[in-house]
Amino acid sequence: MPLGMELDYRLRWMDFDKYGRIQPVAVLDIFQDLATIQAEDMGIGRDDMMAKGVFWAIVRSKFEIVKAPQHYQVVTVRTWPHTPTRFSFLRDFSMRDQEGELLVKATSEWVLMDAEARKFASVKDFYDGPDDFDEARSFDRKPRKIASFDEGSQPVFTVVPSYSDIDLNGHVNNARYASFVIDALNPGERGAMKTFQIDYRHEVLPGEPLAMHTLVENGLVLSKGVNAAGETAFACAIELA
Repeated sequence: MPLGMELDYRLRWMDFDKYGRIQPVAVLDIFQDLATIQAEDMGIGRDDMMAKGVFWAIVRSKFEIVKAPQHYQVVTVRTWPHTPTRFSFLRDFSMRDQEGELLVKATSEWVLMDAEARKFASVKDFYDGPDDFDEARSFDRKPRKIASFDEGSQPVFTVVPSYSDIDLNGHVNNARYASFVIDALNPGERGAMKTFQIDYRHEVLPGEPLAMHTLVENGLVLSKGVNAAGETAFACAIELA
């Protein structure tokens, strides 16, 4: 059965960069906000799941800008889940103007983590609600894992996540990674984006430094944050418009 939720949001001045382009962090933040609201409505919100010793964590998120949103525009944002597998939940999103024209479409993949062990938990063990959701996917297929790349140079800079980057789960909030990427890229006037994808691979805690590496080639931007252990904590792929 269809199980979507939609709300109107007014885009703010601070949601855009100095060239009038919506910031990736703003897109991810709005989608995360609505996903959180609907999860509460479904009985699988943060408090519900923490009572069971688990919490939701995002594995990857991808969005495509179909038509550029504008300052102070009122947009209708919709989210809907898909049938869960044993270890993950896919959730899609759309952002439309007040005439119904599509501005942004997105998809995301979520997993459950054991709050103590910080390891994957089975979705089927903790979710017993409806799981036959009949609504189309935002993208034709699930986004693929971002390919690794050899940074081949010194990092652009090092990010040290601080207090304002951390969410209720005690780690860097998923939307904040987009700011790390954009700061490392420093895109400039010609940096309009068509698609933006982040893969989250290792939990990042406050005070944990990340060396940011970025590669720009043929209209494709690859970026990653490498932790002190030499592991890629997250990777990002951006297709420039």
